[in-house]
Amino acid sequence: MQEYILRLCKEVERHRLWEKESRLLVAVSGGVDSMALLGLIQQLPREWQPQFAVVHVHHHLREESDDEFRMIKDYCRNQGIAFFAEHWSEEKHPKSNLEMAAREFRYAFFADMMQKWPATHLVTAHHADDQLETILMRLVRGSTLKGISGIAFSRAFGRGQLVRPLLSFQKDDLYRICGMAGIPYLEDSTNSELTFSRNRYRNSIIPLLQLENQQASRHFGDFSEDLQDVLKVVQPIIADSFRSLFTRDDADWVLDLVGWQACDISLQRLVLSYFVTEQLIPAGYDFRRSQLTAVMDLAKNQSPQKQISLVGGWQARKRYDKLIFLSPDSARTAFSAFSEELELNKWVTLPYHGRIGLFHSDNAFSKELPKNALSVVIKDETAYMPITVRSRRSGDKIVLNKDQPFTKKVSRLFVDKKIPDEERRKACIVTDGEGRILWVPGYAQSVWLSENDNEQTCYRLIYIK
Repeated sequence: MQEYILRLCKEVERHRLWEKESRLLVAVSGGVDSMALLGLIQQLPREWQPQFAVVHVHHHLREESDDEFRMIKDYCRNQGIAFFAEHWSEEKHPKSNLEMAAREFRYAFFADMMQKWPATHLVTAHHADDQLETILMRLVRGSTLKGISGIAFSRAFGRGQLVRPLLSFQKDDLYRICGMAGIPYLEDSTNSELTFSRNRYRNSIIPLLQLENQQASRHFGDFSEDLQDVLKVVQPIIADSFRSLFTRDDADWVLDLVGWQACDISLQRLVLSYFVTEQLIPAGYDFRRSQLTAVMDLAKNQSPQKQISLVGGWQARKRYDKLIFLSPDSARTAFSAFSEELELNKWVTLPYHGRIGLFHSDNAFSKELPKNALSVVIKDETAYMPITVRSRRSGDKIVLNKDQPFTKKVSRLFVDKKIPDEERRKACIVTDGEGRILWVPGYAQSVWLSENDNEQTCYRLIYIK
């Protein structure tokens, strides 16, 4: 046990995670990771041990959550440790994005407790295996340079710092710590389920890497530190270029394309990644590498006026010598101007939710769709290019399917279907080269579309909300 305590002391000193005078809130879930962290902090030498307390959130998502809550509460009472808990009641659970909502609730409570206790540091039990999972997931998904550098040992949080002293510890180390010190813990039964992508990496992919090399997680940790060191050195250069190229206009941002085009393409990518990392991602937007590429393509596009939709309701609009990044509120005000041509076998991200794409019938993806996808077929003889997706306009009319062969106003369609106004504003319209409305995804399709493939099928429209 002494070996692990000394390792923790070295990590705290090497990364300057806290001082003896600091006040720590230790986030404890009841699993082996956080209980091992708590046990190590308890056994730190006096000269290394600051004042600390435990914070816990009862999410009411699993049956064993009650057992975890009681175990941590009893452990802290028996050990004389201050314990603060919060309940996330079932009536507050959203119907979608449950995992993200739980995280937001949890960290909001932690930030609040840092003010109330008060604390200088929040301490979490992220470890080397978590680092490996995170880097792999972001590489596969497509992320910014900062994103693929993984989890940092410390970052600003609330009124102080969030620190992760166990990033050099492997999961097996934490089991050994709890075993040697007799520290109780409970296993989360959902960790073995493959519903969540992180669990699939953890249970299916990472064991294969560790078969190749048992030190894989340590090497990923070294990679993370090296890349973060590089970013720390070049960040001031990138930040200077960012300030010279970008200007703030209320909630929007404006990029000077004249200065931008004078920069080397490598600096362009780094500056754009910096903008996304510092401005959009902290606001909770999952900005992927594909969108960075789309913005780069827009900036060099020969068209003087063009726009693309970005994640979270943001829009990027090219207007001659400027590229304007419209915030969701600004984009909502100017939503009537939304219009974008669909390029074959490419996705377009819609302003409010979802994405839409035009695919050739022999495109492999068009035949392997997620369950929530809507798909319609354009017959070869009726395909008038280009196909465009746009927002609603006054007077829009659609010729409905063969069961109802008549023209109907889109506005009346929404009235008949009792669609709320806020949903009507989010609806998109798909038109062909002659301006005919082909499709209102989720609401109606025209007589020129079909839901069934056949040998004459040429193009497929796919909408994923």
